[in-house]
Amino acid sequence: MWWRSLRDTYLTVDTRSLGVFRIVFGLVLLSDLLRRWVELSYWYVNSGLLPNHTLLWRPPAGHQFSLFFTVSSPGEAHLAFALCALVYVLLVLGFRTRWVQLLAVLVRVSLNSRLAVLENGGDMVMDLLCLFTLPLPLGQRFSLDAVGQALRAERDEAGAKPQPLVSVVSLAVLGLILQFAAIYFFNASSKNGVGWRDGSAVHYALHQDKLVTWIGVWMRENLPVWAIRGLTRATLLTEWVGFAVIITPFFVRQSRALAVCLLPPLHLGFSLGLNLGGFTPAMLAFYPLLLTHEHWAWLTQRFGERLRAGRERVEGAARRALSSIGARFSAPREPSGTRRILGEVGVVLVLVAITFEALNDNAAVPTALRFRAPAWTKAVIEYPRILQGWRMFAPEPPRTDAMIFVDARTASGRQVDPYNEVASDQHYPSGLVVPRHMGQSQFFVMYSDRIANVGYAAYRQAFSEWLLAYPERTGEPSDCLLKYDVYLVSDRSPQLGKSTEPPTPLDRQRFMTYAAPWNGPCRPLHPAQPGKKPSSAH
Repeated sequence: MWWRSLRDTYLTVDTRSLGVFRIVFGLVLLSDLLRRWVELSYWYVNSGLLPNHTLLWRPPAGHQFSLFFTVSSPGEAHLAFALCALVYVLLVLGFRTRWVQLLAVLVRVSLNSRLAVLENGGDMVMDLLCLFTLPLPLGQRFSLDAVGQALRAERDEAGAKPQPLVSVVSLAVLGLILQFAAIYFFNASSKNGVGWRDGSAVHYALHQDKLVTWIGVWMRENLPVWAIRGLTRATLLTEWVGFAVIITPFFVRQSRALAVCLLPPLHLGFSLGLNLGGFTPAMLAFYPLLLTHEHWAWLTQRFGERLRAGRERVEGAARRALSSIGARFSAPREPSGTRRILGEVGVVLVLVAITFEALNDNAAVPTALRFRAPAWTKAVIEYPRILQGWRMFAPEPPRTDAMIFVDARTASGRQVDPYNEVASDQHYPSGLVVPRHMGQSQFFVMYSDRIANVGYAAYRQAFSEWLLAYPERTGEPSDCLLKYDVYLVSDRSPQLGKSTEPPTPLDRQRFMTYAAPWNGPCRPLHPAQPGKKPSSAH
C-alpha cells in the first residue's frame, strides 16, 4: 500500500545505520574540535582576534547562544575544549547516548556560535545533523549502551536477552532526507553563471589562493583545458543527480546505493583541491543514514562472517572492560510516548523554520514563492546556526582573488607581517598580488574576507590590539610595532588555458593604519598597560 511505501522510504531508518552514523559523525565532530583547538589562541580567548566582549558588544546575529562567551583565558579555553572532547568521545563509544546527544548539541552550538562570524556551510551541516538526529536512538547498535545492556541481561537470571530495535520511524528521518536533497538542489540550481556554462568554473575556483591546496595548484597548472571543463560539468551534473537519488521514491534501494557510491567521491574531490573546512567530512557523515534494511541484508550476506568476527572481537573487549569496572546500564530503548511526541513536534517546528529560511535565502527560488517568515522562525534558525543559503561558488566562482597584507615595522627596523606569519604559509607576501598558495584555515580565510568589509569594522579595534601584542608572541621586546598599514590586496586570476601566467594586480586598498604615539624605546603593553588602546589606529 502507498502509505507503507512512503513510510518506509521517507520516515524509516535502520538502527544499524544509526549506529554507524553515530560513530562516523562523532569522529567528524572530534576532527572539527581538533582543528579549532589548534587555533584556540586566535579565536577562543580574549587575547585573540575576536575577544568575547567584542562579539557580545557587536553580535554578528540577532539570536546567539554560546557557553564559550564565558571563557576568557587560554587555561579556561583548554579545559572547556577537553570537556567537549569527552562528550564527543562518549558519543563515538555510545555511552549514555541519549544524554550525550543532548550534550553534543550544546557543545556543537556553543563552539560554532562563538565564531559565527567565521562559519561556513560545513558548520551548518554539522549543526543540522546534531539537531535532526536528536530524537533518534543512536545508541541502539554498535554502542557501549547495547553491550552493557546485554551484559546486564546475562547477569540477571530471570531476564531475557534484550532484542535491539531493527528500525525506527520518525519525522526526523524525513527532515534529514529533505535537508540534504535541498543542499544539492540549491547548490546546483544557483550555479547558472558563465563559468558553469562554458566549463571554466573549476579553473577559477582553483585560483582562490586562500582556499587552494597544493594538489589544487598542481591541477590548475597541469590539467588540460578539456579536463578542467570536464570536471566543471561533472560537478554540476553530480549535484543534480545527488538531489534526484536522495529524494526519489522510485527504485529506492538502487538510488540510495548510487548516492552512497557517487556523492562521497564528489566531496573528497572538493577537499583534494580546496580547503573547505568541515564541509566535506560533515557531508560524508550523512551517507550511512541512507543504508536501508535491504542494504544491510546484502552486506550481511556478502561479508557476514568477517563482520560477525569483527563485531564479536569488539564486543568481547567491551564486555571485559565493562565487567571489570562494574558498569551499570539502562536499556537503550525507544523514548517514552511523551518524549517521542515532543521530539516529533520539535522536528515539525524546525522543518517549518527551515522551509521559510530556504525559500527566502536562495536566489533560485522564484519571487512568487517567497513569504515573510514569522519572527519565531528566525530564532529557531539562528540559535542553533542552521542557516539555509546553499550556493557554493554560485552563480560562479569569482574571477578575482584577495588577501590581507600587513606592512609593519618593528623598533629594531624589521619589516614584518604579523597576520600572515600565523595565518598563511607566506609569512611576508609581496603585497601586490595574492601568492599562488596561502594555506589558510577556514577561520583565517573567513576572517581575511570579512575584516576589510565595512560591515565588520567594529572588529578592527581587536585586530589592532592583537597586532600590537606582536612582541608578546615573539618573545622579543624589540619587536614592538612603531607603525603598520593593513591593506586589502586584490588581483585578477589568469584565464582558462593560461594558468601558468601570473595574476594581474588590481588594487591595494589600505583600511587600517597605525603610528606609535611616542618616541624612543618600546613601551610594554602587558601587564603595565593591559587595557591601552592605540589612539591613532582607525
